Amino acid sequence: MQIATYVIYELLIRMKELNPDIGDFISCKRTENGILVQTTSEPVLIPEQIYQQQFENPSSISTIELLSLI
Repeated sequence: MQIATYVIYELLIRMKELNPDIGDFISCKRTENGILVQTTSEPVLIPEQIYQQQFENPSSISTIELLSLI
């Protein structure tokens, strides 16, 4: 299954509101642990569940869940 890159961008935008040092998107790939996103500052692992929530119902992701990714 391909990754909808815009979903990753949306998540990064939301995470940057909480931590501006997260970096900009470079690339991403699906792993057995979720989606590994390479940014200009550090890699970020996004669990599949969070990715699906952002795709289907972004408002269901809490600030606490976003902070746990940073």
